[in-house]
Amino acid sequence: MGAYPTSPRAAFLQWCEAHAPVFTANAAAIGLTPAQATAFATATTAGAAALLAQEQARQAALVATQQAQTAFDTLRAGAGDTVRLIRAFAESQTKPEVVYNTAQIPPPSPPSPAPPPAQPTDLTVTLDASGGNLTLRWKAANPTGTSGTSYIIRRRLPGESEFAFIGVSGKKEFVDDSLVAGPDSVQYTVQGQRADSSGPLSPTFTVNFGQAPGGGMMATVMAGAYEATPSTVDGRAVQKVLPNGNGSGKRSKARV
Repeated sequence: MGAYPTSPRAAFLQWCEAHAPVFTANAAAIGLTPAQATAFATATTAGAAALLAQEQARQAALVATQQAQTAFDTLRAGAGDTVRLIRAFAESQTKPEVVYNTAQIPPPSPPSPAPPPAQPTDLTVTLDASGGNLTLRWKAANPTGTSGTSYIIRRRLPGESEFAFIGVSGKKEFVDDSLVAGPDSVQYTVQGQRADSSGPLSPTFTVNFGQAPGGGMMATVMAGAYEATPSTVDGRAVQKVLPNGNGSGKRSKARV
C-alpha cells in the first residue's frame, strides 16, 4: 500500500486535508520548512476549491442541458403549430402559393400513392367435417400503413378453360361452399384489391384430392400449375360430405 491514495480524487483530497495541519504544526520535527508545510496546505486548499468548482460546473451543465432540451422541445412544437396554421390559411386562399412564398416555406408534398396489395402466396386448405366446405387460407405481406385490402377468389374446374369468379373476402381466407363432389382436382387464384389498385395475381394453386394410405381422403396443394412441391394437408380423420351436382352427397373419411 502506498503512503497516500492517488485515486479517486476525493480519497486523495481527504488524505491531504487530514495531513496538511499535521505537516504545518510539526514542520521542523518531520523535516519540512515552515514555507514547505504552508505551500502544501495552500495547495490542498486550492485543490479542494478546484474540485468543488468542477462539481458545481458539472451540476450547472446538467441543468443547462435539461433547460436547452426543454426549450427546444417547446420550440419544435411551436414551429409545427405555426407551420400548420400557415398551411391551413394558405389552403383556404385562392392562390395558396402566394402565402407559401411570403412565409418562405414549401407547400406540402402531394401524398404518394399507396403501393398495390401484395401477391398472395402459401395457400393451405382445410376440409370442413360437417358442412363439406373447403376453406382456403393464404399469406400476403401488404405494404406498411395500408388497409382495406380485399381478395378476389377465382376457381377453375377440370375441363374449364377460364377461371370463374366465386367470391371476395376481406380476410386472408375464404370458404368455398359451392364445390361439388367428383373432380380429382380444382384450381384457384387469389388477387388483392384495394380501392382502384389491384395487386399481382397469385400463382395457380392446385388442390388435388385422393385416397390417403389407410383410407380416407388426402388433399395436397401445389403452386404454379403442378410445378411446385406439394404441401400435404394431412391431420386428424373426420367425416367429410361433398355434395354432388344433383343435390345428394358422398360420405368419405377425409383428413384435414
